[in-house]
Amino acid sequence: MTRDQDLSFSSGSAKRQYVILMSLFRIATLNRYLFGIFARGLARFFPARNAVTVKLKTGGRFKIYLDDAYWTRFALYRKDYENDVGDVIQAAQSHADVFCDLGANKGYWTVFSAPLFKQIFAVEASSDTYKILTENTGALKKVSRRWAAVFSKSNEELTFVNVHNSHASARLGDNPNATDHTETVETIAIDDLLPAKTAALIKLDVEGAEIAAIEGAKRALADGCVLIYEDHGSDRSCAPSVHLLDIPGISLYSAQSGLRQLLSIEDVLSEKPDKYTGYNFLAAHKDSTLLAGIIEGFANR
Repeated sequence: MTRDQDLSFSSGSAKRQYVILMSLFRIATLNRYLFGIFARGLARFFPARNAVTVKLKTGGRFKIYLDDAYWTRFALYRKDYENDVGDVIQAAQSHADVFCDLGANKGYWTVFSAPLFKQIFAVEASSDTYKILTENTGALKKVSRRWAAVFSKSNEELTFVNVHNSHASARLGDNPNATDHTETVETIAIDDLLPAKTAALIKLDVEGAEIAAIEGAKRALADGCVLIYEDHGSDRSCAPSVHLLDIPGISLYSAQSGLRQLLSIEDVLSEKPDKYTGYNFLAAHKDSTLLAGIIEGFANR
């Protein structure tokens, strides 16, 4: 992913900044906090709009501003970002027409998936992040974007916390730190976003609002949708997974273990060894034809 022919730069200055940044990454590769300080500090000496555009393996192009410590660290230096999610998306492409990127951030999975599906819904709650999502996906005609928070009900107004220096940690809530800023955002339920009888692949990344989002997706799950969701290693109660296991007919699978089925909280915990890491799981009704297609795709790899 980081071969020279896969990258294009907004300017010569951006290329110089990139080279320095990647050298700093090698020094601070095991310290995420330290790399963030380096990336933001270095950006003060370069134009604010310096960016690099990455060609993804599905053919889409994803632009990253070089003051963004999260995406420069994970999407540029490493060969691929979250291989397990990419594998599920590619396995689903022959079995689903619709992909939903909910908590889309700056649009990585929307751009990745655009060549593979007929229609894509991208939803992001942070207004600042939504602007960059629009930059990355505005030319993609099959993408429908919405500035909203995914929740159990639509058309409510909730407080959204934009975490200082960490757009990936933004969340719904009323307790910001002194350096964070808040905004009011309208909600959308998955069942109101998707037409009935649509078996879509749904990527859900909503930082602590998973259970509320799942409550708003009961019809979608009954219609055969497959949900990719995060269960963080720091949550030893496995709250979103336990909630899903309590829904009759729902099956869970580990995305990082070649679709190993998980039957209990103990199974889920065994897939989450690092408390600082978010882990991706799949949930779907056991009779979902889309789930069966994804399982078949993994078996035939």
